[in-house]
Parts: sequence; C-alpha cells; structure tokens
Amino acid sequence: MDNQRGTLWHRPSPHATRVHSQQGAAMTFTRRLVYPLLVLAVAMLAVAMGTRQVSADPRNFTFINASPITIIDVYVTASNTTDWGDDILGRDVLFSGEEVDILFSRFDGEAGQCLYDILVRGENGEEGYLYGVNLCETTSVTYY
Repeated sequence: MDNQRGTLWHRPSPHATRVHSQQGAAMTFTRRLVYPLLVLAVAMLAVAMGTRQVSADPRNFTFINASPITIIDVYVTASNTTDWGDDILGRDVLFSGEEVDILFSRFDGEAGQCLYDILVRGENGEEGYLYGVNLCETTSVTYY
C-alpha cells in the first residue's frame, strides 16, 4: 500500500493480462473490420432507397382489370393529346382480376403532365375509356 496516496498497488497475474489482450484484439478486429462493413452496408441501403425515390415517376400506377373481359390492349396518353400511341401491354394480355404496373420514363415528352386518358380493348372487340385520370394523385387505376 502506498501510504502517501492511500491506494493499494498490485501486479495483475499473467493470465489476467492474456485475457485482457485477447479482449483487446477482439475489439480491434471488430473496430477495424465489422464496423466499416456495417457502415458500408447502411450507406449502400441509403443510396438504394434514395435512388428509387428519386427515379420513381409520380405518374407510375397499377392498372387493375376488375372487369369480366380479357384485356388485350391498353393505351395511356396525356389528355391533351389526340394520338393514343403504342399498346403498353405489348404481346401480353390482362385477364379478369389481374393487374399490371405501368411505369413512365422521366424523359418522355409528357413529363410533368398529370391528366391522362386510358383506352382499353377486350379480346372480343370491347372498348372502354377512362378520361382525365390524374395519375399524379393516384397509385392505382381500376377498370370495371
């Protein structure tokens, strides 16, 4: 005991020193490898989520066929346009009860417009129209 300071001094055993060294090595390993990997994973997740939000067009929507017909053509065009453009289903058909995601390109000529008309054609020649659909304020359109 050191009488001047009132504390007890002792020498740790070699075993205690070894355990302490192993714990220190484990912490060093954790700090040098695991933490940077964790930070990298979180950063990649943040970038992926940010990219998806930035690239998502507000006009993207899910088209739901709630009618009893099989739809063979779907045309979506800005309401101020007279040209229907191309069938967005291509070779696909949309059976009753099915749905399809309609995705817009940010670089198309109609970017920034919200009101759209939709033309639907059935396999037996049926036609249906939806006029003035505000695609900026909805995430799904149901055809009955």
